[in-house]
Amino acid sequence: MRVFLIHGMGRTSASMALLGRRLRQAGHTTSSFGYLVSRQSLDVIADAWVAHIERGLAERAEHGGSGDSPVEFAVVGHSLGNLITRKALPRLSGLTRFCMLAPPNHPPAMARALERSLVFRALTRDAGNKLLDEDGFYENLPVPTMKTLVIAGDGGPRFARSPWKGAANDGVVSVDECKLDGAEFVVVDAIHTLIMNQRDVTGLVQRFLAP
Repeated sequence: MRVFLIHGMGRTSASMALLGRRLRQAGHTTSSFGYLVSRQSLDVIADAWVAHIERGLAERAEHGGSGDSPVEFAVVGHSLGNLITRKALPRLSGLTRFCMLAPPNHPPAMARALERSLVFRALTRDAGNKLLDEDGFYENLPVPTMKTLVIAGDGGPRFARSPWKGAANDGVVSVDECKLDGAEFVVVDAIHTLIMNQRDVTGLVQRFLAP
């Protein structure tokens, strides 16, 4: 299957490299997308993400695609990359499987804790505002209708004075913040930053992508 990979906020496409290599070893074709929230709005990033996918699918068609039939593909996203994908969903014809790693599908407590931080604001800009649910951002995000798997981590701290007040979390988002109606949901022992590199997560992704 053609699999498009999108990283999370503050990371680069290199963060998805190990997972991409493992998926290629399993027989998939992968393509990774990069972006910078400190320089681009989420609208601009979503437009670029759609264009990246369209180019990848066009290249596949040129090398023996299936004619006029829709080209089916999958997306594996990490963290904010999943919200970018959800924002772009109406334009992603052919997306049949969506695997979301540690997605902040609800306004994250960590963003609220950092709301007054000038550094957070400077580094995250429009994305930071959206995570704080500016202008009803979450309410207006499309909900996936294709087969969707959410993988959440619970390897974060559990102390009561954390932003999550003792709730299970991965150090950035809580398990509950990852949940999404209609999606298959799995919790693993992982932290947010490295969840995509764990072998058990790779196994879950591979089984999800299997025909």
